Amino acid sequence: MADPMTTALTPAGHVHSYWAATVGPGPDNVRPLPGDRTVEVAVIGGGYTGLSAAYRLAGTHGIETLVLEANRIGWGASGRNGGICSITFGKVPLARRIAEWGVEATRRALEIGVEAVALVRHLITTEGIACDATANGYVQVAHRPERVADLQARLALYRGPLRYDGVDFLDRERLEREGHLRGPSAHGGLWFRDVFGLHPLKYVNGLALAAMRQGALVHERSPVVAWGRDGAHHVLATPTGRVRARRVIVATNGYTPERLHPHFRGRLLAATSNIIVTRPLGPAEWQDVGSLRPQCYADTRDLLFYWRRLPDDRMLFGGRAGLVNTPSSLRRRRRWLEAQMAAKFPVLAGVGGEYFWYGNVCLSYDLMPHVGAADEDSTVVYALAYLGNGVSIATYSGGLAADLAAGKDVPRDTPLTAARLPRFPLPLLRRLYLAGAYLVYGVKDRWL
Repeated sequence: MADPMTTALTPAGHVHSYWAATVGPGPDNVRPLPGDRTVEVAVIGGGYTGLSAAYRLAGTHGIETLVLEANRIGWGASGRNGGICSITFGKVPLARRIAEWGVEATRRALEIGVEAVALVRHLITTEGIACDATANGYVQVAHRPERVADLQARLALYRGPLRYDGVDFLDRERLEREGHLRGPSAHGGLWFRDVFGLHPLKYVNGLALAAMRQGALVHERSPVVAWGRDGAHHVLATPTGRVRARRVIVATNGYTPERLHPHFRGRLLAATSNIIVTRPLGPAEWQDVGSLRPQCYADTRDLLFYWRRLPDDRMLFGGRAGLVNTPSSLRRRRRWLEAQMAAKFPVLAGVGGEYFWYGNVCLSYDLMPHVGAADEDSTVVYALAYLGNGVSIATYSGGLAADLAAGKDVPRDTPLTAARLPRFPLPLLRRLYLAGAYLVYGVKDRWL
């Protein structure tokens, strides 16, 4: 069945979203592949990962690089996400990381998260990317009173063995008094310093321009329809030409075709994240919500809700749900998301969303992002599986993938680069796993 949100695109070729409506013109001179080319490295995917890889390969390593994007630059998750540039590194709980990885690897993973956010800030500044970046600030909000103790326990880990001082606990009174949040599901929160918001589609367009300035070739509307070998070269066929490359970086994340390359079969699972954006809210409405600054939020659910006060005073509100994307199911999901927003913020009952869209979140079996090379062919490098927090870690991981493709050593001190991308057991049942997770986590979020 055709995807109803990919068949109804804007004139610029993006899904109808608030980001597409406010992005302005995209990069000039980004055309489909015009015939055959031979390069050192080909990158598949024109989102944060692929473009940051091309930027590093061409600019730092001086390697001839070509990017192939199947649709428009940023068409996938890089142009559809909530624009929260966070330090989140996978979905493995903090205490479990310490128990399984040890304190040093867990601390290093946290440092990578902070470095990834700093890298995005650096690129925005040095490359002059106008992407509506906000001041730092993010609150993870206890959506039930019972979750307050969990947040306090996490704070002790951050400040104790992990030696991270960029976090503070806010009780319910401080949340309201300091202008962070109020409402029936705001029982306390952890405030993180090293997180900020941006316009994701403006950012990815800026990355494309930066990569091209470094000398990378970027071609959109150039899907890889066949992948073969000719001696030492990979041969990537598109509808308008072929690319021969000694090495290939796969940067397609939640939009990776199952048959793109044998290595990736059964290793990834796409889940759906849905977003609404309201009309601009008035001062009294924001006063009632309690959010007096344009910062970012998420709650403590397993199937979390996340939201932002945007620079033009709209609210962006998103959540995970959905197994099929039919017109009727999308209408139901929109109504469900609007109702969840109103339950969290009663003053917004009836406000609804002026915009609604969805995109794919990419899950791995071990709930961790991965950068590595294919088991059977070290000339195929990948960076993917960001589990819904890809703005910063995808940018960072693209650079790591570039270093691998350039033949450089990369640190192997966390599962990001040290662990193989695992295959799902019985991968044909992945959608059933997801349905089961939605059921179990939904009950847990409601009652625990």
